[in-house]
Amino acid sequence: MGTRQVNRRSAMIFSALMPERYDDAVAAGADIVVFDLEDGTVPERKAEARETVPAVFQRDAGGPLLKYLRINHPSTPDGLRDMAAVMDWENPPDGLLLPKIESAAEIHQVAKTLCAVHRELELMAIIESPRGLENVHHIAGAAPQLVMLLLGSDDLSGTIGSDRAWDALAYARGRVVVAAGDAGIEAMDGAFYDPEDEAGLIEELQRVAAMGFTGKASYHAGQIPHIHAAFTPSAEEVEEARRILQAAAADTVGNTRLDGRMVNAAIVKRARRLLATAERRGVA
Repeated sequence: MGTRQVNRRSAMIFSALMPERYDDAVAAGADIVVFDLEDGTVPERKAEARETVPAVFQRDAGGPLLKYLRINHPSTPDGLRDMAAVMDWENPPDGLLLPKIESAAEIHQVAKTLCAVHRELELMAIIESPRGLENVHHIAGAAPQLVMLLLGSDDLSGTIGSDRAWDALAYARGRVVVAAGDAGIEAMDGAFYDPEDEAGLIEELQRVAAMGFTGKASYHAGQIPHIHAAFTPSAEEVEEARRILQAAAADTVGNTRLDGRMVNAAIVKRARRLLATAERRGVA
């Protein structure tokens, strides 16, 4: 894998039959654009999409935008066709979005085949079934090419019969973000579907960011600025983190106080992580 520093706060998803939407993602400033060969392409047109979409990966993003392809599940006939096609592309995607992942073995399969040919290929696994959620800790650490987990809240809620409200998905969100944190990778929340409910989007973003998620998927360009703001430290947060590190550097005991609040090793760890994120986002 490469050592480049990239952001993965937002992923705009389009059908693989619509490569012209690439310019929309660029204009929106999304971190990742995903062209979907799975649920975003009707079965009878998957072969057509497989022939249509490669042209978009030949284009120069002209910036930090990552170009991903969502393939069909690796063990299905269409998934095998997708992987065989990508293996032969001279200009592969930056990453693959892998749907309905339920085991570490499925990640191993892709890593040992496609990633052996295209060595810079990133993998993002979608956790969207009860079995996938149960095995999420094993999945998260399956391969070094796996950089992120995405909670597929729609498929998951449809399978278990829940709604998509906060309380119904809190357990799933918690498992995904903890597994990602344990593996040292990132966690992306599922899309917020109502483009008109700006207040609802912002509230949900604040909650998932507070949980430890680092990004959110989207189908709407207008959501991208809110998503980026939620996962980018503010100037006030950056300044506070710096003051925490300064206070800790002057501490000769092992804990001290800043503005009346405790500063210890755990607080310092969080401050360092925030500053690393701020540097990655370009606001440090």
